[in-house]
Amino acid sequence: MIRKLLNRYKSYSIAKKTLIILLAGSIVPLMIMETITCMIAASTLKRQTDILMESNMKLSQKGLEDYFSQYDSIIMSIYTENQYALKLEKLNVWDSRNYYLIKKELEDDLENISYLHPEILGIAVVTQKKECIGYDSVTNSTMNSFCFPNRDNSWLEVADETFLNTRTVYSDMINRKEDNGTSRNIIYLGHRIADINNYRQGTVGSILICLDEERIRETYSQEDKQDRTVSFLCDTNGIIISSNRAELIGTRIEPATKARFSSIYTKPVLNGQYVLVTIRDNRELLKDFKYIFEVIILLTILIIITSVLIMLRFAESLQVRVEKITSAMDKAYKGDYTVQISHSWQDEFGTIARHFNHMVTKIDQSGRMEKEALLREKNAELKALEAQINPHFLYNTLDAINWIAIENEQFLISKMLKNLANILRYSIHKSNGVVSVRSETEYLKQYIFLQQQRFSFSFHCIMDIEEEVMDLKMHKLLFQPLIENSINHGFPGKSGEDLITITIRKKGERHLMFEVKDNGKGMDSELIHELNHYDYSASSLEGSIGVRNVIMRIKYYYGDEGHFEIESDENGTTVRAEILFE
Repeated sequence: MIRKLLNRYKSYSIAKKTLIILLAGSIVPLMIMETITCMIAASTLKRQTDILMESNMKLSQKGLEDYFSQYDSIIMSIYTENQYALKLEKLNVWDSRNYYLIKKELEDDLENISYLHPEILGIAVVTQKKECIGYDSVTNSTMNSFCFPNRDNSWLEVADETFLNTRTVYSDMINRKEDNGTSRNIIYLGHRIADINNYRQGTVGSILICLDEERIRETYSQEDKQDRTVSFLCDTNGIIISSNRAELIGTRIEPATKARFSSIYTKPVLNGQYVLVTIRDNRELLKDFKYIFEVIILLTILIIITSVLIMLRFAESLQVRVEKITSAMDKAYKGDYTVQISHSWQDEFGTIARHFNHMVTKIDQSGRMEKEALLREKNAELKALEAQINPHFLYNTLDAINWIAIENEQFLISKMLKNLANILRYSIHKSNGVVSVRSETEYLKQYIFLQQQRFSFSFHCIMDIEEEVMDLKMHKLLFQPLIENSINHGFPGKSGEDLITITIRKKGERHLMFEVKDNGKGMDSELIHELNHYDYSASSLEGSIGVRNVIMRIKYYYGDEGHFEIESDENGTTVRAEILFE
């Protein structure tokens, strides 16, 4: 399957491949990025919620601790005040003389405490004989008690437990109905009372405080209009003794904590006596996150659509450029080297198009040059056939004339004939061959000697040639036409002494520089411009044949590595040429 997809991908055009790569390289990372963003957003939202809930739990824990601590203070003030213990001792021995007086005093004291703390439902002291003496804020009575009724001994169980403990005892939550049928949840706090002056006597009684569960609930229950959280207080046995949901009171904690999509937060209260639990329903939180997620998805879809449109536009532009270039290549492949890619591109495609245009132009020029070279070669062959003379006949004839000159003591004529024979032999043998600079220099000396004899030494010649270039290789007979041109067309000049200076030097690591300088009358500026910008592939050889021949040979032999330049004014002419040495 993967191989088929790869083969299919390879068959696509470059525009489609680019579009696929761009889509895969942008949309896939974008989707990954959006997924990571959603995960981070969810994690951040969850973490912020946890921080908020943790803060609320600490406040609720502090509220509960403070709430119970005020009643601990009341209890402490009672069992540390020795008069309560002394009165209970007398009641425990059933002193009939003082019994009712002491009982009345205790009831008055407890009633005063109830007035000072109206949130207390009831407060009582219990003797060793389990007699309850107290005041009930619900019934406003010391006789008819809601908190400590005779028919329900749950308070007595708490009193019994206080006799066995030295710390404050907390009861389970107890549901009790008032006379009018109203149901109320209550909890008891109890502590033993002992004579601080006579600990050996042990516990003489206990103090009990009855509290309303609703008051306890107010200390930890946070307002939640959307009903997203459940808070409750449970004892060490896992029984819920207080909750913002009344139906949970008295049940066990396990079912409440098994709710799905919930987070549970806990805090110990009163050194582990109770545990404050808050369960948050995360579905509302997920609704908030769902809104964020939908916004992110919407933005992602918008970005993807925008990206696809931009990529399609880019792929279309790419396809147009590629088709334009391939179409031009097809035409060039079929032999149309006049084709050009018209464009205004400034990118890599523009560079390709410019290089292609330059290449086909060069190929077209090379083709025309090759045709012209073939034509010139045929013409040269015809001229060679017309002027073909046996070289040996010329050498033998010149040798015969030389001996006649020697017999008649015409030694100058003999020397000229020898030089001429050498020149003919050098010119005819491998006329386009490669020779050393030393051989070419010897040839030029013989040629210049004959020209000086011809013109009665009307000009002088200076040859400045570096010794290090003597063994370098070059094409023969390349620069002789330049010397001939100076002799035939440059003189006479204004100086009164005609002079030609020939310089051959090495230039750089690869080039040989050849310079012919005269002090003649100079050249016409139009002709100089034409020769310096000579189009050897299109021009004819009419006029300045020798110079044009040199230019053509330099271009044929050395291409762009060969250079030719003329400088001329009324004080003379300088011709410079650069070639690659071998």
